[in-house]
Amino acid sequence: MTKYLLLVAAGIGCSFTRLSAVAQPATNFIALHTETSAAIKPTKGIAAEPIDFCGENIPTTHPDITARWTRTLNHQAALAGSLTLLKRRAAVVFPFIEPILKQYRIPSDFKFLPLLESAVTNRAVSRRGAAGFWQLMPQTAQSLGLSISHRRDERFNLKKATHAACRYLNELYDQLGSWMLVATAYNAGPNYIQQLSRQYPNRHPMALPYRAPETKAYLFQAVAVKELLTHPQAYRDRLSTRHLAALSEDQLPMAAAERADILASFDMNESAMSPLTGQADAAPAFIADSTTNVVLLIDDGLEPGNERESEPADSVHHASEPVVAAPINRLITRSMSEGTLTEGQLCIFQVVQPIKIDERSFNVGDLIHAHIDVIDAASGRVFLHTDRLTTALTQETVPLKLVATEHPHQPGVALPTRLENWKLEWEQL
Repeated sequence: MTKYLLLVAAGIGCSFTRLSAVAQPATNFIALHTETSAAIKPTKGIAAEPIDFCGENIPTTHPDITARWTRTLNHQAALAGSLTLLKRRAAVVFPFIEPILKQYRIPSDFKFLPLLESAVTNRAVSRRGAAGFWQLMPQTAQSLGLSISHRRDERFNLKKATHAACRYLNELYDQLGSWMLVATAYNAGPNYIQQLSRQYPNRHPMALPYRAPETKAYLFQAVAVKELLTHPQAYRDRLSTRHLAALSEDQLPMAAAERADILASFDMNESAMSPLTGQADAAPAFIADSTTNVVLLIDDGLEPGNERESEPADSVHHASEPVVAAPINRLITRSMSEGTLTEGQLCIFQVVQPIKIDERSFNVGDLIHAHIDVIDAASGRVFLHTDRLTTALTQETVPLKLVATEHPHQPGVALPTRLENWKLEWEQL
């Protein structure tokens, strides 16, 4: 069914609903734009349908909310290329987590949170220690019954982590009584959100005065991602023909090898995924030794590199931190390899901050394959060069020629005591 977005700017605010076309030919499609100041009347046969998250509607008469919604939607639509890649990954994983959400009576819309939290990857680890597909903090995960140790971290067990996340979401709902507040609490911590909601009992969850720009943007972006993935035809005026077609495809064509690669990123295969929603504990664990951050879109005038407000002290979960931009033309990574360094050794590094170098985009989670060329014990320096890059979203491997540096245009870095969590910067000479 073809759907539309109607934004009506009038007097004190904007009214926006998604519109459903009933047996209307393509010639009856209307282009709806947010810039208009006149009320736009739906065409004959189209019924208004409100935009919601977990059954809670976005208000239609709140100017600040509608303005932020429009900005977020436009920003997210501009990144539709990345969203289509996330959709491909989600199409493999969603069928296995949706029954678990249903089992706990969690609204299905919560399946979109991991797109913000971990970019639908199981290997994401934030700077604050949140990890896995659901990006659970260690203390929260342990309180939910997950085992966390150096050898086995059950946050990387998709089945167990999903059950734990659902238990946590239900606890939040019992405390807060609103699924929208639950979503923001998943990002910023329940005590802080409960305090705000009690202080401003008549404010909509999207209008609460959150301190951190990320928290302000979180719910808006979750709704934008949900809308663009589930009702892309409603936003055809914001999407290219190619992206519209990709986002509108219900059954994504996917080669067996690509599906296997996605499942492998969760340390699983087809046989392991089939009993995922059962009671067996068959999924192997993955020991994380790297840092991944998911960037949330924020539009409070914060530019990359500027300071941002600190998170509430009670936050028990924080995964999708806005990332400070890397220095120009320098790529920042963290080691995924272990042990001591030897000349000729191949090491794997993971990109922890997004950057574009000479028209090549590097995204959080991309893997850099690098060789150790020379270890100069006398000067205490080591020289490395990259060989290739494996992208996080598509698993594509491409050649890459960069060198490790500490200072611009000066190859070589200080010899580390160990490979674990070795942070390096790279540049093109």
